[in-house]
Amino acid sequence: MTREQRLRNLILDRYDSLRQFAIEANVPYSTLMTILTRGIAGASFDTVIQICKKLGIDPSNM
Repeated sequence: MTREQRLRNLILDRYDSLRQFAIEANVPYSTLMTILTRGIAGASFDTVIQICKKLGIDPSNM
């Protein structure tokens, strides 16, 4: 399972939808979808930190 798949599963385990998570994490939905489809490696560090904080996970464990 890729990092992106694990991240998607973690979000959907805790939230009703990816859109709901994006709103609550204050991350544009399009940005979240880009990360989940194209990969987290190209994402902004600040965005990754913001997502990890909202999920309560350590970014180094992604």
